[in-house]
Amino acid sequence: MAKEHSYYEKEDRCRRVFEFILRKYGGVWHLCTPGEGQSVIFSDEHKEDYAFAMTLVAMCAYDCQNVQIITFELMSNHVHFIICGREEDVLAFFALFKKRLHRYLAISKRLVNLDNFDCRKPIPIGSLESLRNQICYTNRNNFVIDPDQTPFTYPFGANSYYFQPIVKERKQGCFGDLNILKKQKFVHSKAADYPAAFTIVDGYFSPMNYCRLDIGEGVFRDARHYYYKLSKEVESYREIAAMIGDSLFYTDDELIDVIRRICREKYDNQRAILLGQKQKMELARTLHFDYNADNAKIARLLKLPVQTLDILYPMRKK
Repeated sequence: MAKEHSYYEKEDRCRRVFEFILRKYGGVWHLCTPGEGQSVIFSDEHKEDYAFAMTLVAMCAYDCQNVQIITFELMSNHVHFIICGREEDVLAFFALFKKRLHRYLAISKRLVNLDNFDCRKPIPIGSLESLRNQICYTNRNNFVIDPDQTPFTYPFGANSYYFQPIVKERKQGCFGDLNILKKQKFVHSKAADYPAAFTIVDGYFSPMNYCRLDIGEGVFRDARHYYYKLSKEVESYREIAAMIGDSLFYTDDELIDVIRRICREKYDNQRAILLGQKQKMELARTLHFDYNADNAKIARLLKLPVQTLDILYPMRKK
């Protein structure tokens, strides 16, 4: 097969992958649960809960074979899935995941209320560009909250596998290597009928067993295109967050880029430090309402007194 070279050849291939998804599976969706109002489900204190949830995603994906997971990320109190299938099958997948998670937490005596752990209505993804943006939005979810992570290091999702050949090869054994008792303990169930070839990494089923990385990577022209979208398309993430009702956060570096752009377009300069006090307060308002920045971050980036911002925006104290 001849190697693709031109931009248009690569874009055409990506378009054909997206059309294949719609034709083959009937739709692609962003399924997420709200973080606001939901108490912590997974904590650093109980890493085994994260590990089991990773295995649980694999189990539910295997048991709901009418859906295909493109990517996902487990956060401390909410989840994101980019998933293919008919809407009713996607909802059935989530219902099974929630039911089994609830049972695991009860058996483990974790007193976690899952009343707000609900995917609401999955968001349909109707275009190639939207799918690209929402894959990146999901894969960077933890990165924007935890300064010690990158989109390629967070372990509880499929994010670290994207365009990472070495990561894809990681393997610490197979499910078939375990005896029946160890299999049952691994999946926390007497029903341990999962493929012997399923690979295990870090105490859970690897996403390589069940995530359609071929589809996820296939909607990007190449690795460079994916990295660009992941780090540079911050404005598109604001639109996604508004659409799914999520609370979006930006890193300092991303907000600095936003500030420079606003300064250039609105104030005809490149640096916030050159702004007058009135202009800085206007910019602070924009960062507060449009970019979900907390007062401490705004004060740090604009060199403003945090006490003033706390008076204006008391809900954003940090």
